[in-house]
Amino acid sequence: MFRQIRFQTGETRDIINEMKKGNIPCMDVDDEDELNWFIDELSKHGIYRVDGLPYDKNARDRIKEPEFEYRIGFYTQPVKVEEINKEQLMYIDFYFEPFIEEDYDPIFGD
Repeated sequence: MFRQIRFQTGETRDIINEMKKGNIPCMDVDDEDELNWFIDELSKHGIYRVDGLPYDKNARDRIKEPEFEYRIGFYTQPVKVEEINKEQLMYIDFYFEPFIEEDYDPIFGD
């Protein structure tokens, strides 16, 4: 499986620094709740999700990286998609932790 360095939610400043350098950092989140919490945390640091910009589920190869969820666009001020300068757009690729099924029917009567 393809694996690159992925940031965690506590590394907000490092993620912002990568974005400002023009890189697209990769980040692990557990679920939608943690994703929304992190987006709120970014806004406290002056980085805002672009309102109306759809999440890009096809930004990465989902065969090679099945845990990739989507790429989200951010900006340095609250804006709607029609107000952005695309050269100033920043992104983060979000990966969700694999879902582990806890309930299963044992085949061999474990």
